[in-house]
Amino acid sequence: MYNNLKNISFTVKKLSKNDWNKLFALIPKIEKTKNFIESGGIVKDPKDSESFMITPVIEKNIVWDLESVLNDLDLLIAFDWAKWEEGREIANKQKFENQDTITLLKLISAFIRNNRFCDGALAARFEDRSIEKILKQIKKNRENDK
Repeated sequence: MYNNLKNISFTVKKLSKNDWNKLFALIPKIEKTKNFIESGGIVKDPKDSESFMITPVIEKNIVWDLESVLNDLDLLIAFDWAKWEEGREIANKQKFENQDTITLLKLISAFIRNNRFCDGALAARFEDRSIEKILKQIKKNRENDK
Protein backbone atom coordinates (compact mmCIF):
# COMPACT_ATOMS: atom_id res chain seq x y z
CA MET A 1 0.00 0.00 0.00
CA TYR A 2 2.74 2.48 0.91
CA ASN A 3 6.09 2.62 -0.81
CA ASN A 4 9.27 2.69 1.26
CA LEU A 5 11.00 6.07 1.33
CA LYS A 6 14.20 4.38 0.16
CA ASN A 7 12.46 3.00 -2.96
CA ILE A 8 10.36 5.99 -4.01
CA SER A 9 13.07 7.53 -6.21
CA PHE A 10 13.19 4.35 -8.28
CA THR A 11 9.38 4.25 -8.53
CA VAL A 12 9.20 7.89 -9.64
CA LYS A 13 11.83 7.30 -12.36
CA LYS A 14 10.27 4.11 -13.72
CA LEU A 15 6.76 5.53 -14.27
CA SER A 16 5.82 6.17 -17.88
CA LYS A 17 4.24 9.32 -19.25
CA ASN A 18 0.92 7.44 -19.41
CA ASP A 19 1.25 6.54 -15.74
CA TRP A 20 1.81 10.16 -14.77
CA ASN A 21 -1.10 11.24 -16.97
CA LYS A 22 -3.44 9.12 -14.82
CA LEU A 23 -2.52 11.38 -11.92
CA PHE A 24 -2.55 14.61 -13.91
CA ALA A 25 -5.98 13.80 -15.38
CA LEU A 26 -7.37 14.58 -11.92
CA ILE A 27 -6.28 18.23 -12.10
CA PRO A 28 -9.14 19.52 -14.32
CA LYS A 29 -11.68 17.60 -12.20
CA ILE A 30 -10.28 19.14 -9.04
CA GLU A 31 -10.30 22.62 -10.62
CA LYS A 32 -14.02 22.27 -11.45
CA THR A 33 -15.01 21.06 -7.98
CA LYS A 34 -15.94 23.64 -5.37
CA ASN A 35 -17.00 21.48 -2.43
CA PHE A 36 -15.21 18.21 -1.71
CA ILE A 37 -17.49 16.93 1.03
CA GLU A 38 -20.68 15.12 0.04
CA SER A 39 -22.16 15.06 3.52
CA GLY A 40 -21.36 14.73 7.18
CA GLY A 41 -19.40 16.72 9.69
CA ILE A 42 -21.29 18.98 12.05
CA VAL A 43 -25.00 18.85 11.31
CA LYS A 44 -27.01 21.54 13.11
CA ASP A 45 -30.54 20.95 14.30
CA PRO A 46 -32.75 23.45 12.42
CA LYS A 47 -35.17 23.53 15.37
CA ASP A 48 -32.55 24.19 18.06
CA SER A 49 -29.61 26.51 17.33
CA GLU A 50 -27.58 25.08 20.21
CA SER A 51 -28.04 21.46 19.21
CA PHE A 52 -25.91 19.60 16.67
CA MET A 53 -24.73 16.15 15.73
CA ILE A 54 -21.32 15.10 14.47
CA THR A 55 -21.53 12.55 11.67
CA PRO A 56 -18.78 10.90 9.61
CA VAL A 57 -17.54 13.01 6.70
CA ILE A 58 -18.27 11.53 3.30
CA GLU A 59 -15.95 12.96 0.68
CA LYS A 60 -16.79 13.32 -3.00
CA ASN A 61 -15.36 10.69 -5.34
CA ILE A 62 -12.51 12.91 -6.56
CA VAL A 63 -10.95 12.74 -3.07
CA TRP A 64 -10.93 8.95 -3.20
CA ASP A 65 -9.83 8.94 -6.84
CA LEU A 66 -6.60 10.68 -5.84
CA GLU A 67 -5.79 8.07 -3.22
CA SER A 68 -6.68 5.27 -5.63
CA VAL A 69 -4.43 6.58 -8.44
CA LEU A 70 -1.53 7.20 -6.07
CA ASN A 71 -1.94 3.73 -4.65
CA ASP A 72 -2.09 2.14 -8.12
CA LEU A 73 1.09 3.97 -9.13
CA ASP A 74 2.80 3.04 -5.84
CA LEU A 75 3.38 6.72 -5.04
CA LEU A 76 2.13 6.79 -1.46
CA ILE A 77 5.13 6.93 0.84
CA ALA A 78 5.58 5.30 4.25
CA PHE A 79 7.53 7.57 6.60
CA ASP A 80 7.13 9.21 10.01
CA TRP A 81 4.82 11.93 8.70
CA ALA A 82 3.62 13.01 12.14
CA LYS A 83 7.12 14.16 13.12
CA TRP A 84 7.94 15.81 9.77
CA GLU A 85 8.12 19.47 10.81
CA GLU A 86 9.44 20.69 7.44
CA GLY A 87 6.39 19.19 5.74
CA ARG A 88 4.04 20.81 8.22
CA GLU A 89 5.63 24.20 7.51
CA ILE A 90 5.46 23.71 3.73
CA ALA A 91 1.81 22.70 3.97
CA ASN A 92 0.78 25.48 6.34
CA LYS A 93 2.43 28.15 4.19
CA GLN A 94 1.46 26.39 0.93
CA LYS A 95 5.07 26.67 -0.27
CA PHE A 96 4.68 24.06 -3.01
CA GLU A 97 6.49 25.91 -5.78
CA ASN A 98 10.01 24.66 -6.46
CA GLN A 99 9.59 21.64 -4.18
CA ASP A 100 10.89 18.36 -5.59
CA THR A 101 8.47 15.61 -6.58
CA ILE A 102 9.32 13.32 -3.66
CA THR A 103 8.70 16.09 -1.11
CA LEU A 104 5.35 16.80 -2.75
CA LEU A 105 4.42 13.10 -2.73
CA LYS A 106 5.39 12.96 0.95
CA LEU A 107 3.01 15.87 1.60
CA ILE A 108 0.11 14.13 -0.10
CA SER A 109 0.95 10.90 1.73
CA ALA A 110 0.92 12.82 5.02
CA PHE A 111 -2.45 14.40 4.16
CA ILE A 112 -3.91 10.97 3.41
CA ARG A 113 -2.51 9.45 6.60
CA ASN A 114 -3.75 12.40 8.66
CA ASN A 115 -7.24 11.87 7.24
CA ARG A 116 -7.32 8.46 8.95
CA PHE A 117 -7.12 10.22 12.31
CA CYS A 118 -8.94 13.48 11.53
CA ASP A 119 -12.11 12.92 9.52
CA GLY A 120 -12.36 15.42 6.66
CA ALA A 121 -8.73 16.57 6.81
CA LEU A 122 -8.00 15.41 3.26
CA ALA A 123 -11.09 17.12 1.86
CA ALA A 124 -9.92 20.30 3.59
CA ARG A 125 -6.62 20.06 1.65
CA PHE A 126 -8.66 19.85 -1.54
CA GLU A 127 -10.83 22.79 -0.51
CA ASP A 128 -7.88 25.06 0.31
CA ARG A 129 -6.51 24.08 -3.15
CA SER A 130 -3.33 22.50 -1.69
CA ILE A 131 -3.86 19.22 -3.56
CA GLU A 132 -4.46 21.07 -6.84
CA LYS A 133 -1.32 23.19 -6.38
CA ILE A 134 0.78 20.16 -5.44
CA LEU A 135 -0.36 18.16 -8.47
CA LYS A 136 0.34 21.11 -10.76
CA GLN A 137 3.85 21.42 -9.31
CA ILE A 138 4.48 17.70 -9.73
CA LYS A 139 3.34 18.01 -13.35
CA LYS A 140 5.67 20.97 -13.85
CA ASN A 141 8.52 18.98 -12.30
CA ARG A 142 7.85 16.04 -14.62
CA GLU A 143 7.76 18.33 -17.68
CA ASN A 144 11.08 19.92 -16.67
CA ASP A 145 12.71 16.52 -16.16
CA LYS A 146 12.02 15.56 -19.76
